[in-house]
Amino acid sequence: MKKILKVLLTIALPILIYGCAAPPLPDLFWPEPPDEPRIKYIRDFRGGADFKKGSAAMDILLGGEGGGSLKKPMSVHTDIKGKIYVTDTANADVYIFDTVNMTGTSLAAMGAKLFYKPIGVATDANGRIYVSDSQTDSVTVLDSTGKIVGNLVADQPFKQPSGIASDFERKKIYVADTHTHNIKVFDTETLKHISTIGKRGKEEGEFNFPSHIAVDTKGNLYVVDTMNGRVQIFDTEGKFIRAFGQFGDAPGMFARPKGIGVDSEGHIYVVDAAFNNIQIFNEEGQILLAFASYGSDRGQMILPAGLTVDKDDYIYVVDSWNRRIEKFEYLGDKAKSRTPVNVIKK
Repeated sequence: MKKILKVLLTIALPILIYGCAAPPLPDLFWPEPPDEPRIKYIRDFRGGADFKKGSAAMDILLGGEGGGSLKKPMSVHTDIKGKIYVTDTANADVYIFDTVNMTGTSLAAMGAKLFYKPIGVATDANGRIYVSDSQTDSVTVLDSTGKIVGNLVADQPFKQPSGIASDFERKKIYVADTHTHNIKVFDTETLKHISTIGKRGKEEGEFNFPSHIAVDTKGNLYVVDTMNGRVQIFDTEGKFIRAFGQFGDAPGMFARPKGIGVDSEGHIYVVDAAFNNIQIFNEEGQILLAFASYGSDRGQMILPAGLTVDKDDYIYVVDSWNRRIEKFEYLGDKAKSRTPVNVIKK
């Protein structure tokens, strides 16, 4: 025991004294130089300890847990107040990481110990939290303190609901109901079911096991039509706009499409769990760039799942096998307003 403690002290003391054990790693960009960088790796996090004020080395020495660790993260969502929500199917919980106050908690820690297999999570303009549970075939609504407000009840019962997305301006919440092959739409004020988009099939506006979904700043809905190997886009009224993608292993094709998000400039990000990367498309569905690769290092991932893009164009990706969330930055107009020019120019 004394030998182990001595080794820990040898490792940790330089961190406690000097603040770091090694020189900082170089920035990681896609595409690589000499091309102009468009995506930058920022960091990863694995649990509440990454948002805890204080020394990580002291946590190691004293055995601090720092608020719980991710085991099998599935989906990620960011709200307008800087909070990150992560569903974890192995822990049967939803973690909440506050990037402003640097704290971490979970719905179970707040008293809401009611989930079995939480898949999707989203919030609305009132701060209420929506969580889909594929084992209980339900979508639970909670307030910001973790108190249950109610449940979303559809005209046709849910069968393995998965992705959830919120349209703040139009007060709508969308739920991908995977095994009924449609998207159910609810009013966030009344929690009433107001419409359903799609049915099973391969034609425009039809789905084959839809999973992850997203809403852009215009209110358009993006659906990962998983077993049709494509993404479909709908307007605010649920009318089909376009589809792109097909099964294959060439750039712009999909093998196991998962999470999806849209940045402030209309670029569409789609995770592929088989390619272990994220592909970026323009509004017309044309491939622009892919980033990340297989592995456990920075900017690598194994079996990625959910994805979200926040209001500042930071991209969060669930790296499920590595039990972490990876954060990237799109180096567009918003990044230029807060980043030194020499970081993002050629």
